Amino acid sequence: MEYQTIRENGKVKFVVLPVKLFEAILDRMEDESDLHHIREAKSEPLYDQNEAEDYIFMNPVKRERLEKGWTQEELARRIGVKQATVAKWERQGAVYRKSTREKLAKSFGINETSFS
Repeated sequence: MEYQTIRENGKVKFVVLPVKLFEAILDRMEDESDLHHIREAKSEPLYDQNEAEDYIFMNPVKRERLEKGWTQEELARRIGVKQATVAKWERQGAVYRKSTREKLAKSFGINETSFS
């Protein structure tokens, strides 16, 4: 089953499914393997729509940092910048230089296009 989990402080906060997969699950509610996945997801806390949207559309640097459970100071130390620089990167609408995107991607272990 293809899905993505979004974590914060090491705990699953959201489960994201492709729409077609979600619709297929709804159509096959009798299938035991799908029911198993749904039961697992039910044990995770639920969040309201506004909170989910705020998190999904959050600044990518802040979201990745929170998923790792790092403070701004910790990320700054890992990259070799000041905490104030990280705070600037976490503003909505922030634009990153290529070298900054590369440093962030390496630090978080993800593709630099996440910061484009």
